[in-house]
Amino acid sequence: MPNSTQYTLDDFAETLIKAKQYKTLTQEIHDALKKDILSRVHDFLLAKTIAKLNDEQAKSLSDLLDTNPSDEIIQDFIAKSIPEAPDFVGNILFEFRQIYLGLA
Repeated sequence: MPNSTQYTLDDFAETLIKAKQYKTLTQEIHDALKKDILSRVHDFLLAKTIAKLNDEQAKSLSDLLDTNPSDEIIQDFIAKSIPEAPDFVGNILFEFRQIYLGLA
């Protein structure tokens, strides 16, 4: 998929903010809210990923996280470790969305 059409976690956070339909949202509050969403979705995704891995893979991921890897390196690890990784990640993001918007 070309980068120009790739949907990022940044885009995901923006769609959640729009879905909440905040009436008064300054740029400063918007930025803080987006930062909070990104932190939460990152933690949620990692927790769900770890739960899906076997013990050896979980140890490898833990060791990798200790190196403060880029998002791309983490994505590569997930893609190599979890069958049907795009579907797995999509389902997790959908679950997070449902919880965040109070639909679950």
